[in-house]
Amino acid sequence: MNLALDRFAEDNAIIDELVFWPPKPTPIRRVRACSSMFRKPFIEVEMLDGHTFQRHFARDRFADEWARAVVVLETLTDIELVDELRVPPPPDAERLRGEALAVRAECIAECEPMYDQGMYQQYLLQFGPNCRDLPTTTLARIEYARTALAG
Repeated sequence: MNLALDRFAEDNAIIDELVFWPPKPTPIRRVRACSSMFRKPFIEVEMLDGHTFQRHFARDRFADEWARAVVVLETLTDIELVDELRVPPPPDAERLRGEALAVRAECIAECEPMYDQGMYQQYLLQFGPNCRDLPTTTLARIEYARTALAG
């Protein structure tokens, strides 16, 4: 969910690179994290249409930010994550997962007035194409908003 990811982007440079405003219509297929001895660590992002791009990061925080990003991204998105670093989960992984779910619930509640007012385009922008495990009611509203905008 783009709005929820945006809240985590403030504290995580990796997540920040994956949040697009407005959201890209093409979903992210895979994010691969790499760190080698002779290069700056980076992520490689592959979009569903095959387009790829890389973003480089400072070495000192990369492993920690990647570990935290994995927890948030696995909780909120359907993006395939490829970890070439082999970093362990952060010690507070369960707390972070719970926080991600709570932030998602808050963001869904924030979006509902947009839907109720018929602001379907703005409503859809809050989600983006890579959502995971949204509530049934929210999925139905997303489908209705898409249908209303299409026809």
